[in-house]
Amino acid sequence: MTPDQLLAHVKRLTSTLPPRQIATLVAVFVAVVGLVAGSAYVVNAPSYVLLYSDLDAESAATVTARLKGQEVPYVLEDGGRAIRVPSERVDELRLDLASQGLPTTGRIGFEIFDRTAFGTTEFLEHVNYRRGLEGELARTIGTITEVASARVHIALARDSLFAASTQEAKASVVLKLRTNKPLSAATVNGIAGLVAASVESLRPEAVVIVDTFGRPLSQGQAEAEEATGASLERQQRVERDLAARVVALLEPVVGPGHVRVNVSAKLDIESQEETEERWDPTTVVRSRQASSEGTASTVTGGIAGARANAPPAASTAPAGPATPVLAAAPPGARTTETTNYEVSKLTRHTIVPQGRLSRLSVAVILDDERAAATDGSGRTQVSSKPRSPEDIERVQRLVAAAVGLDPSRGDQLTVENIAFGDQSIAEEPPPGPIWVELPRQVAPYAPQILRVVAVVAIALVALFAVLRPIMRAVLPPPALQAAGTGALGQGPRTVAEMEHAIEAELDALPESPDARRLPVLAKRIARRAEEQPEDLARLVRTWLAEENGR
Repeated sequence: MTPDQLLAHVKRLTSTLPPRQIATLVAVFVAVVGLVAGSAYVVNAPSYVLLYSDLDAESAATVTARLKGQEVPYVLEDGGRAIRVPSERVDELRLDLASQGLPTTGRIGFEIFDRTAFGTTEFLEHVNYRRGLEGELARTIGTITEVASARVHIALARDSLFAASTQEAKASVVLKLRTNKPLSAATVNGIAGLVAASVESLRPEAVVIVDTFGRPLSQGQAEAEEATGASLERQQRVERDLAARVVALLEPVVGPGHVRVNVSAKLDIESQEETEERWDPTTVVRSRQASSEGTASTVTGGIAGARANAPPAASTAPAGPATPVLAAAPPGARTTETTNYEVSKLTRHTIVPQGRLSRLSVAVILDDERAAATDGSGRTQVSSKPRSPEDIERVQRLVAAAVGLDPSRGDQLTVENIAFGDQSIAEEPPPGPIWVELPRQVAPYAPQILRVVAVVAIALVALFAVLRPIMRAVLPPPALQAAGTGALGQGPRTVAEMEHAIEAELDALPESPDARRLPVLAKRIARRAEEQPEDLARLVRTWLAEENGR
């Protein structure tokens, strides 16, 4: 149908209806079109997911500026602290913004000195330095896994000519943790040491660390957890290392997933220091001294001269051991002898450090031996049998050597063979019927399909439940029939066609006198006038035109 014919049909329909019905039809048509268009817009609208949350105003402004530059639609939520972007671009945008160093923590670092300002006083320079140092420390602490964000406040040291007026440097750190679990003592000490090493004249004891729940993490905690928390972490680390060592040793033998190891280590949390001194009861002569005193006596001498002063002739007899000979003391002489004895002493200083392994218990569970075999039909069958005592004994010796078992220390080792749950080799399931596989394949696209179905359902409901009843209520059935005949036919009928139709209806009547045909003809014409007034008027006008032409 050409546009002219469609326009002619519309004019014919509007000419037979009152203005109220025409306005109602137009309103219903606009409402239905608007409903369908709105549903289509909602369905095709992009789905926004969270890009970043808990942003400060500066970071949010920087991120939104980058998104505007890339012409990416976004939605702000939570008072501008959260940003949502289309779901299909969230991963790409996160990588892109991360490569540009966004989002920042909102704290200004040493880039504050990139903007040089004339007329800056010394006081402002100190303030800017403190701000930059606080921002850099906050960024560094924020890179720790357990920390979501951090704020650092520093009170720099103030020198003075008077010792009483000198102020030491102090710092406070507020941490926003990713979980409600407090930080370990080692992490807290590491943060305190990091801040102290970054600020001049700042001691780690002067760094106060708290979390956003107000719990102190540094004051007194390191000392309180030194004997408990630190030792507990070391104990858990020892247990994990030993268990991993045993699993790595046995898995190549029994197969991956067929061994379970549990290690319980007991550490001595007390440090010992012992000094021991031992004295040997056996004495040893260290020195001996003898002295003699007496009066002068007459002694017979030899001949004075050189011969008397010459040394005696050397003896040819073999020299024997020297034997001390005490000469007889002459009358009036005194002899004194002093002997010094020494007693040997052994001093041993022993220090036993804290965290010494005092006892070790190891439990090992081995699965049954499993063997896979393929039968004639191609199915894989798995059979299992218990392990022999010789295998368990070999495993026990291997584990004892791997963990350094010491029976004198009270260590225990238990190796048992217990069948695990059903771990048969999973076969690739054959493809199921189409009504089973189709929902599984269509599941990822379910949201888009539901949206399209919703739009189609809304359109059908609007057409059949709203538009069609209103059309029936507004338009009478003859008008609808005429409108449908004109719309679906080949165009408006001509006068000759209408005359032929009337003649055909009259000819179809049985033969009767004119008296009987006139009432029937009158009824036919009246009914035709009610059903098709326009066609009848056109026919009358044609007859009048023909009469006038004659």
